[in-house]
Amino acid sequence: MLARLTAALFRPIDIAWLVVARIVVGVLLALEMAGSLALGFVREYTEPQLHFSYMLSAWLPDWSPAFIWGFHLGAIAAGVAVAAGWHFRPAALVLTVCYTLLFLAEQTRFINHFYLYCLVAAMLGLMPAHRAASADVRAGRVLPAATTPAWTRYLLLFQISVVYFYAGLAKLNADWFMARPLTVWLAPKVSYPIIGPLLGSSSLPWIMSYAGVAFDLLVVPLLLWRRSRPWAFGAAAFFHLSNVLVFGLGTFPWFSLLITAALFFSPSWPRHTPGLRRWIAAHVPLSVPTATPPLPTAPRSAPVLLTALGFYALVQLLVPFRHFLYRGDVHWTEEGHHFAWHMMLRAKSGSISFRVVLPDGRTETVAPTSYLTHRQYIKLVGQPDCILQFAHFLAAEYARRGQGPVAVYADSYVQLNKRPIRPIVAPTTNLAAQPRTLGLYTWITPAPPLR
Repeated sequence: MLARLTAALFRPIDIAWLVVARIVVGVLLALEMAGSLALGFVREYTEPQLHFSYMLSAWLPDWSPAFIWGFHLGAIAAGVAVAAGWHFRPAALVLTVCYTLLFLAEQTRFINHFYLYCLVAAMLGLMPAHRAASADVRAGRVLPAATTPAWTRYLLLFQISVVYFYAGLAKLNADWFMARPLTVWLAPKVSYPIIGPLLGSSSLPWIMSYAGVAFDLLVVPLLLWRRSRPWAFGAAAFFHLSNVLVFGLGTFPWFSLLITAALFFSPSWPRHTPGLRRWIAAHVPLSVPTATPPLPTAPRSAPVLLTALGFYALVQLLVPFRHFLYRGDVHWTEEGHHFAWHMMLRAKSGSISFRVVLPDGRTETVAPTSYLTHRQYIKLVGQPDCILQFAHFLAAEYARRGQGPVAVYADSYVQLNKRPIRPIVAPTTNLAAQPRTLGLYTWITPAPPLR
């Protein structure tokens, strides 16, 4: 059984798809970081007095503006180098490190595709994607190759399938089936020219909600089946391009669409695609078929590689379920929300302020906007873990001034998916005395009822 699995994973397949995937990933990840600079998102790292962290990355330092700019510029340069196949392995490592450090540097910048880009950059760096149509081949740093092991394709295909499947699974909830999130998300779009009246239609959120869950759950099986593949790809193209039109989601829809084409069609599809086939024929060697193809041979490192890939797959399959370890509605508590491919499932709005009680009994009210950017504040309102981090920050700030120890309380008013407004944090809880933990936060109030 293991021998057959190893043979299947190391079976040589056409490298043409991997060349396209390398170029797509490199170019789009470079554009993503260039867009971050152009749109001023770099200020989310350089301006606030507090950076929110994930539990397991709290040990990382607060990077200076010079480092933040360096990570952005490094990711742009590395993305271009990856696309060109220039010093590919070091470039892929730099791309992965820059993306990952920026991702971990500010929790309120969490976006699912940011997380996905970190994973894909790391996976691509493990693959021989520079063995054709690359600067490394032209410079003689590596020998050209016409094939790549099949595991390279299966790994990326697995990751994209996980994203779609868990995104669909997360939509199987009452709020989604009542079209609550999309009703909130689409409401501000009614002012759009031409399509505004359509986006303001009361039936559109319902149509998009049910079509969205069906698409996420069915698109991968339909893409894997050859007979339905063209229709499924057409549906994917419509889905992602409509997201660009309605939500303006940057590089992610293009990434999803192009990677879907690279992975779910035959590995040699670029050789038969108008606009690509001539360039591919000129730069990507073609494997010469033989009467008796040689049996695939696995390298000595195969057991280590397969063990690592198996562990990675297990983590990706289990982590999205961790919110079931907590009681309550994950869309309210946010416990287990990250890294679970929960996309556009909750719309939260509201306000929050903090009461700091000094040792002499005096109370001071603190507005978080005195320390945070507007985006950080918007995210803080609905995320209890960030509220706790800010409370600890205030306690440390008062201690630094020689005014501690203090008690810190939060007065919050939050609305989730048009449900009734209520505090998300018990206002009688001294958050300065509450530990930050991976365990259950008992001071989070129950989610408001769905009406």
